[in-house]
Amino acid sequence: MSVKNQYRSNRWVEFREKRIKLDEGACVRCGKTREQGAVLQVHHKEYWSGKAPWEYPFELCETLCKGCHAEEHGEIPPRSGWEYVGEEDLGGLYGTCDLCYSALRYVFFVQHPKWEPMGVGTVCCDNLTGTQIASDKRKYENRLKQFIKSKQWRVEADGHRITRDKIAIQVVPVEGGYRLKMNSTEGKNIYPSLNAAKTKAFEFVESGEAEGFFAKRLVGRVAQRNHTFRLSRNGT
Repeated sequence: MSVKNQYRSNRWVEFREKRIKLDEGACVRCGKTREQGAVLQVHHKEYWSGKAPWEYPFELCETLCKGCHAEEHGEIPPRSGWEYVGEEDLGGLYGTCDLCYSALRYVFFVQHPKWEPMGVGTVCCDNLTGTQIASDKRKYENRLKQFIKSKQWRVEADGHRITRDKIAIQVVPVEGGYRLKMNSTEGKNIYPSLNAAKTKAFEFVESGEAEGFFAKRLVGRVAQRNHTFRLSRNGT
């Protein structure tokens, strides 16, 4: 009997239905059932030479819907299990999503152990990785752009000023570029452009590092004052 005819055999149909029943009538990958419109099939986890499809132990088989079965055999890209590995801003709608073929400016690169790497858009990246990494990055970039272009920046003689999350930020022009000053504390780094300095200020505040930094400084100052007060009372 040819392999094709084996899968039309009553023996195979009986074996298949028993395996599907053991898996509670649902795809073990996505959980879809026939009642939900899924076409359920039985996948052999490995193949033995000379064995008919129904001669395998049940534990070497599993129930998959048609879509998940096609993924398993590399016929279509897997719908899950992808990992984000990087991104690129093309500067315009010059790219195409490898999954849905929509035009892209921001390309997110993903990889999978059973498929070649792909460059996809925000929605496809989130769907494939099961995360919000792409949409979160886009939201972050949008907030950064709004911060840099904010009308709240005040241009004064000694630089550009703004207050964000109760932190006073100042970008001071110096020889060779710009330096940051936050809550009157001046940083040591020099940034080549105004936007580079603003970007660093945004990152420092957005990440929570600025809040933690100034909270520690406040604790230190309070401790120092208390220490000085105790010394003065003791007459030391």
